[in-house]
Amino acid sequence: MAGVAGPMLRRSKAEGSRFLTGLMVGELVSAVFLAAALYSLGAAVALVVPALTREVLLGIVVAGFGVADLRNRTPHVWRQVPQKFVRSMAPGRLGLVWGLDLGLLFTTQKSTSLLWVALAAVGLLSPASAWLVLPVMAFISVLTVVVRSVFLALPKAVDISRPWFAPMRRTLGVAQVGLAVVVVLGAWL
Repeated sequence: MAGVAGPMLRRSKAEGSRFLTGLMVGELVSAVFLAAALYSLGAAVALVVPALTREVLLGIVVAGFGVADLRNRTPHVWRQVPQKFVRSMAPGRLGLVWGLDLGLLFTTQKSTSLLWVALAAVGLLSPASAWLVLPVMAFISVLTVVVRSVFLALPKAVDISRPWFAPMRRTLGVAQVGLAVVVVLGAWL
């Protein structure tokens, strides 16, 4: 998003602002939609699965995602928001559509499994917190895009994130496996 918002802001502050506003609205709308689904699913699971079992299940899920990250196999769909929209939509609508798409979380690439771990933790341990956690995650996500677009504008040829993907993914994989051990031990102690 910073790759679109940054150039748009340099070309026209008004267009860039409309894009970022649409992005925020779209992400928040999707976050509320997902919060409703996560709350409903998590509350239903909590009715039939005891707390200890849910904690152990979370440990297993976290370990699985940690191993996936260690193997450089973070689960995600191999697609991105269609780039053709940049040329065919007005900035505000473009931001809204991309925000809705990205905010659904399941429809685009992921660099690590940390998002899936957070969703599993909320759904298994505290479904009612989904109403706060998901919109806050969406807000922080867009805020990061705003900060990078406004304050950290990089030349188009410079991409500082790519070389860090694999080491970051593997580091988080180790952390997630460690967290899984702590969660399972904590559940039984």
